[in-house]
Amino acid sequence: MKNTDLYSLFELSPVPMWVFDVGSLHFLDVNLAAIGEYGYSREEFLSMNINDIRPHEDKQKVANIVKENLASGLFYKNVFRHLTKGKKIIWVQVASNQITFEGRVARVVLAMNVTEKIAAQQELLATQNRFKALVQDGSDMITIIDADFKYKYVSPASERVFGVAPEFFIGKRAFDFIHRDDIERVGKEAAEIWKHKTIQLSPYRYKDVAGGWLWVETRATNLYDDPAVEGIVCTSKDITERINAELEVAKNVERFNVVSKATSDVIWDCNLLEGTIFWNKAVKGILKYPDAERTTLTWWKQLIHPQDRDRVIKRLDLHIEKGIARWTDEYRFLCGDGTYKNIFDRGFLMLDELGKAYRMIGAMQDITSRKKEEEWSKLLESVVINTSDGVLITDASNNPSIIYVNQAMVLMSGYTKAELIGNAPDMLHGHDSNQEELLKLKAAVNVKKAVKVELVNYTKTGQSYHVSLSLSPVFGEDGVLIRWISIQRDVTERYNYVQQIEQQNKKLKEISWMQSHLVRAPLARIMSIVELLAASDLSEEQKELLAVLNASSKELDDIVREIANNT
Repeated sequence: MKNTDLYSLFELSPVPMWVFDVGSLHFLDVNLAAIGEYGYSREEFLSMNINDIRPHEDKQKVANIVKENLASGLFYKNVFRHLTKGKKIIWVQVASNQITFEGRVARVVLAMNVTEKIAAQQELLATQNRFKALVQDGSDMITIIDADFKYKYVSPASERVFGVAPEFFIGKRAFDFIHRDDIERVGKEAAEIWKHKTIQLSPYRYKDVAGGWLWVETRATNLYDDPAVEGIVCTSKDITERINAELEVAKNVERFNVVSKATSDVIWDCNLLEGTIFWNKAVKGILKYPDAERTTLTWWKQLIHPQDRDRVIKRLDLHIEKGIARWTDEYRFLCGDGTYKNIFDRGFLMLDELGKAYRMIGAMQDITSRKKEEEWSKLLESVVINTSDGVLITDASNNPSIIYVNQAMVLMSGYTKAELIGNAPDMLHGHDSNQEELLKLKAAVNVKKAVKVELVNYTKTGQSYHVSLSLSPVFGEDGVLIRWISIQRDVTERYNYVQQIEQQNKKLKEISWMQSHLVRAPLARIMSIVELLAASDLSEEQKELLAVLNASSKELDDIVREIANNT
């Protein structure tokens, strides 16, 4: 082929060309375009065979094709993958014919790079597949309607959505399938398509094959100016489930509002996915937040008392993470007026099909008053338990029995709690059941009045002790007597002390009587003798002695009188 015009056409062709031996597959000659396209020099090409420019997985296929072409000797054309020197894969359209080259059976090959064309075809195919997936196989129904709102095209999705083949709709007006109560509204909205390129129709009801009604949402785009369309393209979606869910939510909201009016609790509904909480009106009345009917979950967390916050949040997060349906807790909550209220909170988790929590509803109850009462109860209980006075509580039956005693009562009586509880309190009076004060106590019990008496009680060993006893009735909310509470103080020491004083007073009275009678009688006689002697004829010395005796007797008389007056 060299030094001929024919070779010049081969060598200078803008399309890569080469000649190879059909037996050995070695390159026999290549043109300049092939050298430029593949990056090998002529010497490199002539040391290679045609499989050296192909991916490994294609080599056997090529060898088989060469054998077939050798047998047929016919023109061959196909598309193959080739490798450049830089290992880049390119797509080439190969055309070859069998020739004799320098006495060898060979084939002359023309290889046109069609990589871009193949890429464009693949992109077109991908686009077509996407279109098929979106329009033909998509869940939304794609339609094209004309100016009279008649269907020109309906996607295959109509069969899935409405149970009717696309051909059924062609030529029919869209409004023939819309619920009569929705036609006027949809008609007004649809007329806006001539003013705006794209419109969104509000949900409406559309008849299905069974004569029922589906809720549909449609977005329409005016493409009359596009020659390929010349119509209004509508994308319609079946939203029946969503509408039914919204209607159910509306019913739930109505029930929620009714429940909210019937309870004093703060009702809440938390969307865990969005982190929002909807509150009933009690958030204003109880928690003192007038504008907090919708808040974030973070808002609630921040208002929990700092000393309670971590504990409450950790417990709540654990329930959400583990999907534990019922949650309860108590904590202090900062109200809008700056005060803290004690809250008993309880909630119910709602889980999706995967067991993940998405919603939680519950109620907050203000237990501040109850907490204060509990604190007072604990304080009073502590007083009862730790007081040195005995506390005894009985039921209110006709024959009352003991239902509670504190430790002081146990120590005072010598009985154990087990021995006291269940028995009548009369066991503490022993054989002395006719005490006057005891009769006074029983009279007060008969008329359900409080009374205070002093009694003689007896220990388990029979030793007597004196008690000051206060008995008080306890009435229920309905005014019915339910308990008797007895506070008993051991006054034995006081009683004994009084007895000692009385004994001393008795002795003093006896001394006084003795002073008044036994001592004063001799004194009176002495004073009488002094008066008689004073009338006698006495010496001066005798008179002086008599004066001293007279003064001493009077002084002793005054002392006796004073003692008598003070005893």
